[in-house]
Amino acid sequence: MRFLAALLLAVSWAAPLPASAARSATPSDVVEGWKNSPVYVDPSQRSLVPEQDSQRLAARVDGHTPAIRIAVVPAAALATGDRDQAARAFVDQVVDLQQADGIYLVVFGGAVTWGSAVGVDTPIARILTDELSKHSRSDPVGTLDGVLDQLDVPSSSQGAPGWLWPVGIVLVLLVAAGLGLRWWKRRPGKDEGPALYRPSYQVLPDEADTLEERQKLALEDVTRFGEELDRADVRLDGVETTADVQAAMDAYADAGRVVDNKPDDQQLRAVRATVEYGRWRLACAQARLAGTPAPPRRAVCFFDPAHGTSVTDWMYTPPDGKAREIPVCAACQNRLAGGTR
Repeated sequence: MRFLAALLLAVSWAAPLPASAARSATPSDVVEGWKNSPVYVDPSQRSLVPEQDSQRLAARVDGHTPAIRIAVVPAAALATGDRDQAARAFVDQVVDLQQADGIYLVVFGGAVTWGSAVGVDTPIARILTDELSKHSRSDPVGTLDGVLDQLDVPSSSQGAPGWLWPVGIVLVLLVAAGLGLRWWKRRPGKDEGPALYRPSYQVLPDEADTLEERQKLALEDVTRFGEELDRADVRLDGVETTADVQAAMDAYADAGRVVDNKPDDQQLRAVRATVEYGRWRLACAQARLAGTPAPPRRAVCFFDPAHGTSVTDWMYTPPDGKAREIPVCAACQNRLAGGTR
């Protein structure tokens, strides 16, 4: 008889799932993916969990006892009707197909995260509840890392050989010189303010901005991120800091290549996720230098990226618009709590 402890932990969208969603992942797709890696990420979810993060998570859980399996599938994989029942049914099918004890973590896009402990006495419900309170729905990687930390799963990161440190410094300096020229050429005018750039979130009917406007906002955000990197002037004091700085610069370069080629909406969502990831890695480098804990990986404030990292998610209804859950900074949370717009 197997022991099954499961709890649905939902961060539900106020709006319904898009009717035009692409083919959804099935339990069979998940189990088939687990034959190659303990972490399966549906191709449509790469903006939520980039390839480097899925590989790092796989390295963390590979060979762990009890076995840990992670899947990230689109929210459209949930059947219509009650989402609790739909998520339970999906995970039950996955477990039946896998036919193995262990800990199962399934992320349904930005809608639901479900954890099941099969054949093991692990308080996965309590752990997930705690971690979901610390991270926004746009940060499943942070949530999953937090769960693994609480399960005492060692980090997959290892120190690099000593000879790589000077080589890393030279490479970073060379890349910095090239990117510095791009920052100078693409810097915005002094009269340009921060933009509401929001393609990570479902665009609702009352948000009437055009694709061209979102492309412009994306370019402004990437440019602003480049300036943030330039102003940070982070020193290379060690291998860990070098990795954070390099990851931030790589994110800037990747996002820059996309926005230069008039991206569509799907690519814009990936750009937003890439920039947010880069900002977080930059903040981690700054925290290491300051000797403080690395900040949680959360989305920037919805109303203005210049406000910094959000502290919570908040249900917000714009004038004559539909309610939606958004990440907000402390100041905007206080403003919204006071009833002002």
